[in-house]
Amino acid sequence: MGLAEEQVCGRRCVWCAASLNNGTAIDLGAREVDTRGGGARWFPRACRPCAHKHFGDAHQAHRDNCTQCSTTLPWCTTGQRLFAAAMKADPKARR
Repeated sequence: MGLAEEQVCGRRCVWCAASLNNGTAIDLGAREVDTRGGGARWFPRACRPCAHKHFGDAHQAHRDNCTQCSTTLPWCTTGQRLFAAAMKADPKARR
């Protein structure tokens, strides 16, 4: 199942399709997609609860498979960035 146009354009969360505005959206960065030999650019964004969950899940998966992150502190750069992204997206955090 593909994404709706509003999800591709960043007006809705890429995961749950919740409506977003500039104050509530977490920008996931512009993406390049090869569509049958031609490039397309899209701009995914997410709601805070989905971004927090998915970044947190990605951080845990990374820690489970990264030698440095699974055994010592400080975490590697990827581990640190995933953790920071999850904390930044935390819907319970004070703004």
